[in-house]
Amino acid sequence: AGFSEQDYQKREQEIGEKDMRQIEKLVSLKVLDTFWIEHLENMGHLRDSVRLRAYGQQDPLIEYKREGHRMFQRLLKSIDLAIANSILKAELKRNQTQQPQQRFNPETKQQGKSKKIGRNQPCPCGSGKKYKKCHGRT
Repeated sequence: AGFSEQDYQKREQEIGEKDMRQIEKLVSLKVLDTFWIEHLENMGHLRDSVRLRAYGQQDPLIEYKREGHRMFQRLLKSIDLAIANSILKAELKRNQTQQPQQRFNPETKQQGKSKKIGRNQPCPCGSGKKYKKCHGRT
């Protein structure tokens, strides 16, 4: 809303060209995915509503094409606006230096200290799976 080419260039200089391309890629994919899903849902609703127009002596196929084209044009404008807003408002958070983590040794089933791991607890390797589905398999 009210962003210009100069705002974009200033933002790119602040962030850096490489990081700006990464932000553009991530934001574009997220916005496209979100808006496309919404558009498909709206097209389903349109299909249902156009059926009723046949009672009003209107050709449902022509009405569907006409309304669908209008909705698609609005979709494109909304996507462009949302991407521009998101890119220019995005904040870049740098990763802090992480402390080295102790490696998980599946043979000893230990991480650092000797500690018994329950089968249904998360696996300490960091996979996000339960221990029994990851390193706990025999």
